Amino acid sequence: MNISHIKSLVATGETNTVEFKKSTAQLHGAVETLCAFLNGTGGIVLLGVNQDGKLLGQDVTDNTQQEIAKELNKIEPFAAIEINYVALGNNKKVIVMQAEKGKHIPYIYDGRAYQRNQSATMRMTQHHYEQLLLERGQLNSWEELTAKECDINDLDHGEIRKAVSDGITVGRIDAGVQSKSIEEILLGWKLMQENKINNAAVVLFAKQDMLRYPQCRIKLGRFIGKGERRDLVDSKDFSGNAFYLLSQANLFMMNHLPIASFFDPNQFQRQDKPALPVLAVREAMVNALCHRDYSKRSGMITLAIYDDRLEIWNSGTLPSELKIKNLKDSHHSIPRNERISKVFYDRKFFEGWGSGITTMLRLCREHDVPAPVFGEDTGGFSITFQFKTPIGAISELSGSPEQIELTVRQKEIIEILTKQGALGTKKIITELTDPPSERMVRKDLNLLKEKGIIELEGNTRTAIWKYKSSV
Repeated sequence: MNISHIKSLVATGETNTVEFKKSTAQLHGAVETLCAFLNGTGGIVLLGVNQDGKLLGQDVTDNTQQEIAKELNKIEPFAAIEINYVALGNNKKVIVMQAEKGKHIPYIYDGRAYQRNQSATMRMTQHHYEQLLLERGQLNSWEELTAKECDINDLDHGEIRKAVSDGITVGRIDAGVQSKSIEEILLGWKLMQENKINNAAVVLFAKQDMLRYPQCRIKLGRFIGKGERRDLVDSKDFSGNAFYLLSQANLFMMNHLPIASFFDPNQFQRQDKPALPVLAVREAMVNALCHRDYSKRSGMITLAIYDDRLEIWNSGTLPSELKIKNLKDSHHSIPRNERISKVFYDRKFFEGWGSGITTMLRLCREHDVPAPVFGEDTGGFSITFQFKTPIGAISELSGSPEQIELTVRQKEIIEILTKQGALGTKKIITELTDPPSERMVRKDLNLLKEKGIIELEGNTRTAIWKYKSSV
C-alpha cells in the first residue's frame, strides 16, 4: 500500500468496504469496523483521514503500535489484520488496517459482534449471531435443544405410532419398530436425549392442549383479487404440531381451490384435476415445515390464496450456501432441522433429500401450470404458484357439464341442497362442515348460480337456493 493507493481509496469516499478515522483516538471504532469486515466481505480502515477525505496523518510511536496490537487481540477468534504505515511527510503517517473476509465467522470484538450496513458499522443482533454460530457448528441447533416446557406426556403417542406405521407401509422404517416403546421410538429418531425430549419432538408430535411454542402456527387466508392482502374473505389461524398444521392447510386449500371435474371417454368414473398439482403444493408446505426457523418465537407459516396465485411463506431465509438463483439447479440438501426432516422423510412426505425443488418444477410442468417462483423477504422464504386460469373467473359452460370447476366446499353446498331441499344462505352456512365468512359463501352460491347448477327464488329477505341440475 502506498500514497497513490490511499489517494485512490479516499477519492471514492467511504463505502461498505472502506472507512475513514481521524486518528487512533477513534481506534475502538476502527476495530469495531474491522470486526464487521471480517463478518462480511472484508474491507479497509484508514486512520489519519477525516470524514471529508482529507489526508491528515498522525504521529506513530512504539506506544501507538502497542495500543493497536492490544485492541486487535480483542478480536475472537484470531484473525490476521494487515497493518501498513504510509508516510505523508512531516513525520505524519496514515495507518492502513486491512481485513479479509474471515474464515471463522462470526467474529467478536471486545465481547460483541459487528456487521456492516452500507457505510455504517452496527452491532449484530443476537439472533443473527447465533445463526452464524450454528452455521459454524459452534452451537446445537434449536431443534436439538431440550424442551424445557414439555415432557414425553405432552406428546401425542397415537400420532407417533401412526408415523411409525406410515413409515413401515412405505418401506422406510423396519417393521420391528412397531413393537418398541414410545421412548425407544423417540430415541431412534433422536427426539430424546438423557430421558428428556427435545424441541424437534414438540414440533412434530405435541398435543394440541399441551403446545407451548407460539411459533408452531400457521395463518391461512383467501383474498379476492390479484393485488395486496386487502380484500380478505376467509381467514383461519391454527396452532399445533407440524402434521396437524399440514392437515389444516390441506383442508383450507380443498375448500378454496377449484377442481376441474371431467369425464374421460375411456372411463366411466369422473376424474378430478385440481387447479394446481397437489403433490407440488404439499412439497412446498413440507418444505416450509421442515426448513423454517423455529428459533423465532414470533415466526410462523402463512398460506395465502388469491385469484391468480397461491403463496406459502415461512420464517427463516435460505442457508448462506444456497442462493435463490441456484435453487432450480441440482444442489445438495442443507436442512435447517435434520431431526424434523427425518421424520417427514420416513413418512414419505418427500421423496429424497435435496429433491424438493426439482419435484415441484417437474409436477408443475406435467400439470401444465407455470413454474413456481421463489423469493426471500422480511426474514423469510416464499414459494408462489401461479394459476393457469384465475380461480376467481367464472367459466362459461356449453350445454352439458363435462368440465365444471368446483371447490370441495362448493360441492358440499350442492350436496346439502340436494339432500335438504331449498335453503336460505344462513341455513346453508350452518350446515357446512368448515364454514368461512358469509361473504365467501355468497360468492360460492353466486358462482354455482352462474354455472347453472343452482337457482335463487324469492326476494332479498326470504330468498332461498335450490338445486337445479346435475354436476
